[in-house]
Amino acid sequence: MALDKDDIKQLIAILQKGLIDSDSSDDTDNEDEIEEPVKPKRGSVNKKQTKKKNKNLFEQMAENRMHKDDVLIDQKLRKVPPTERARDFKPLVVRCRVCGREEKINPMLVESIERYKCNKCSTSAG
Repeated sequence: MALDKDDIKQLIAILQKGLIDSDSSDDTDNEDEIEEPVKPKRGSVNKKQTKKKNKNLFEQMAENRMHKDDVLIDQKLRKVPPTERARDFKPLVVRCRVCGREEKINPMLVESIERYKCNKCSTSAG
């Protein structure tokens, strides 16, 4: 799909016409002045100085304080009182069914004592 000479001439004529039309619409008479983009010098500008500090709009929103109003509804909707996260437990002594090692573990981690497998055996192949 190469262009022949006639097509190229027509293309040049169209581009020149576009340049003439755009020059007539501009108010400036200086065709010689072409503004070049200013490139910052490497390492001369500190990024922290040029970075704008964004304003946190969340602090002005109603959602910022909504969790404080939830206390009353939480008290009405809860079925059981909140429990401590660090609950005490009586450790359960179990034996690994693969290697035979005995461990003391939390009863919540064991479904069946007969089928317990220690972490080392669980992560190994086979």
